Amino acid sequence: MSGKAVETTGEHGPAFREGLFTALSWLTVLPVAGATVFDRTTGRRAMAALPVPGLFLGTVATGIGSVATLLGLSPLLTAVLCVASWELLTRMMHIDGLADVGDALGSYAAPERAREIIADRYTGALGMGAVLVTLAVQVAALSDLLALPSAPAGILIVGMVPALSRMSAMIGCSRLFRPFSEGGFGAMIIGTVPLRWVGFWWLAVTVATGGSAALLLSGSTAVSATVGVAAGGVGGVGFALLVSRHLNRRLGGLNGDCMGALIEMTTAVCALTALIVVRIAQSL
Repeated sequence: MSGKAVETTGEHGPAFREGLFTALSWLTVLPVAGATVFDRTTGRRAMAALPVPGLFLGTVATGIGSVATLLGLSPLLTAVLCVASWELLTRMMHIDGLADVGDALGSYAAPERAREIIADRYTGALGMGAVLVTLAVQVAALSDLLALPSAPAGILIVGMVPALSRMSAMIGCSRLFRPFSEGGFGAMIIGTVPLRWVGFWWLAVTVATGGSAALLLSGSTAVSATVGVAAGGVGGVGFALLVSRHLNRRLGGLNGDCMGALIEMTTAVCALTALIVVRIAQSL
């Protein structure tokens, strides 16, 4: 991601188009032509559209889940295929960030040394452990969602998880935080996003879920799926705020790797929160 964004100057294109296509260019393997000018304006526009790549990944997961249901594949295998597709379609860049942040936090080093560990291209045992635990929770939560009594409900929720996690990760790019260096990718995105955009995306994803659920599911099932997605977003945002504050304190700011770590961790938290809420709703 950061390799596509070396800071340059020049004239920006239309805000909506530039933000949308730059987000897809930076955060997926899609051959989309993003911005040609890279600065904090570009970063703000792209991060405001951060959930859009998540919607793309969610669409892929929905397709996988639908085909797997037709073929009679197990929820566990389907969950693994969904998570694998998300990592492949994002060049595994967020896993790389999670591993770097895991190594830095696990070192208990002072902020300056922790930032050096993040910049190190090698991954240690702590970083690998963070990746394994996070992916395990993702797969387990998605598997249980796909095993819900209503298969379409589980597939719908799983399809919304990537958008929820990227919406949650926008907290790290919000104006509550600052980059820990004056250059690099983090300096272009950290501290650029107004918090109202997080609320806008939460509402948009919730409404989209409610509309889809009303068309595909029965009354009570539609309500529980919609409430589960809404709760998943709230849980992800709350978790992202806590983790971002901790990273900001431990590292003296945030960077692009922190955003990757937030995306991976909130994917697990959003899925798990949605699952718990849906289970509770079903038991009432």
